[in-house]
Amino acid sequence: MSPSKGHYTTLIRSTKRSTILLALALLSCVDTHVDQVNIPLYLSGTELSAPISAVGEVMIKVDRADLAFGPLYLCAGVTAGDLCQVARLEWLDSAVVNTIRGDSVQVGELSGLTGVVLSWMYDLGISSQLTNDRPFILKAAEQLEGHSFALEGEATISGIEVPFTAWIVAQQSDDTELGVPIIRKSISELFSHEVTVRDSSLSINFDPKPWIEGLDLRRYVTFDSCTIDGPAQVCEGSIESRCDGEVVTSSRDCAELGQVCLSELGCQDRLIIEEGSEAYRSLRNAMIVGTRPLFTWNQN
Repeated sequence: MSPSKGHYTTLIRSTKRSTILLALALLSCVDTHVDQVNIPLYLSGTELSAPISAVGEVMIKVDRADLAFGPLYLCAGVTAGDLCQVARLEWLDSAVVNTIRGDSVQVGELSGLTGVVLSWMYDLGISSQLTNDRPFILKAAEQLEGHSFALEGEATISGIEVPFTAWIVAQQSDDTELGVPIIRKSISELFSHEVTVRDSSLSINFDPKPWIEGLDLRRYVTFDSCTIDGPAQVCEGSIESRCDGEVVTSSRDCAELGQVCLSELGCQDRLIIEEGSEAYRSLRNAMIVGTRPLFTWNQN
């Protein structure tokens, strides 16, 4: 005798009920317990003693490369930003990192809960706020006179040694995305860690060399002479000349004054990489979207 329609209905209901009970039983076996953790945070740079070869074979000796870092947020989602409403781990402070020294320094603790983290985001000492038109300057940026990065050194351009300084501000602006940290893990970057009570620390290492390698400082050293349609002042190596057409009305050797002759500026104590210049934008962009720091988890 073939089964009746009512028998099929009873069988389906019984199967669904068994499936639901099995799913509940499996869920009851999953450990959803989380622990509160405070994980020491260490920051370090990369030992840099040799000069860096930048654009156009310009050699750059770095004397100072201080970075304002923080705050830092670690998120459960793959994409940080607006999707990270509540961070799994966070460090709300900031600290200055000497990025050309390899010493690892504890700067505080990440506070939060155990569980998987898949993305990160951080600021460089300056945080934008949705509730305030002005960005919030943290203590690390205050130590750098309101900046995110302080770079000082000496560039050898066409055989002429040019001391230089760059003070970089890295922050969100009206034409970017206010209210969230400026630097975030991209979707293409791999980052995954399950935070547990066994984690003894998180170490973050910065290497400024790739940022500096992209600098092009060649335009500041020229070997020009006075011409009819040329500027009223030119640099021919270390010699500054004032021009009346092709006629040199006066000249001086900047090197004898302990200075350098910079294109369009004449004799100067050093090159100041001004905001808005190509070199400034190169450094800022490299810090924000260029080579990222290395995250290393350490466990007991």
